[in-house]
Amino acid sequence: MPLMKTHPIDDEFATSVFSVKPGLSSEEALVNASELLASASAIANEQAFAASGTQRLQTFGLAQIIESAGLLVNAALDKIDPASTQPV
Repeated sequence: MPLMKTHPIDDEFATSVFSVKPGLSSEEALVNASELLASASAIANEQAFAASGTQRLQTFGLAQIIESAGLLVNAALDKIDPASTQPV
């Protein structure tokens, strides 16, 4: 059986299946991160309400960490384009 040759770029991403689009702007990255965190928060909260005991507390703790990360991402977005977050 022939061995597959690897390309230099394959070695860079050996531990990751996904990569970030080259040229992705900071704003695009932060918007996507914000959306991912919102989804993770919804999942964690739903799981927490379905759980009990220490698992419930741990899942709520995870949800709080996710929410905190989302607040940081949104604060960074505000600094990139503060005009877009002002009430109309």
